[in-house]
Amino acid sequence: MGGLLPFGSIFIEMYFVFTSFWNYKVYYVYGFMLLVFLILIIVTVCVTIVGTYFLLNAENYHWQWTSFFSAASTAVYVYLYSIYYYHVKTKMSGFLQTSFYFGYTLMFCLGLGILCGAVGYLGSTFFVRRIYRNIKCD
Repeated sequence: MGGLLPFGSIFIEMYFVFTSFWNYKVYYVYGFMLLVFLILIIVTVCVTIVGTYFLLNAENYHWQWTSFFSAASTAVYVYLYSIYYYHVKTKMSGFLQTSFYFGYTLMFCLGLGILCGAVGYLGSTFFVRRIYRNIKCD
C-alpha cells in the first residue's frame, strides 16, 4: 500500500516511457523525466518516514524491512500498469514478443523496486537516527 503514492507521482510519465520503448517513438523530454524522478524520490522518502513513524508509535521497532518493502512496492504497481499497457495499448502477439515484453518489464521493475526500497530505507534510517538523537535522558 505504501507504493501507491510514489506510483501516482510517476504514473503519467510511465505511459510516455513505455510508449517510447515499446512503440519505437523518440523520447526527448529528459529534463521532465529528471523532475519526475526527483518527485518520486521525495514522495518515497516521505511515505516511508510516515510509515516508520506509525510503526514506532505502535512500539514496533522492526521498521527496517517494513520501510524497504513499503517503498519497493512501487514496482508492483508499475508491473500491474505494464500488464494493463500490454493488453490495451500494444498490439503484440506471440510467445516471443510476450516473453520479451514481460521479461524486460520485470527486470525494470526489479531495479525500480530495489532503488525505491533503498531510498525508503535510507530515508527512514535518517529519520530514526534524527529522532533518537534528540531524546533527552536525565
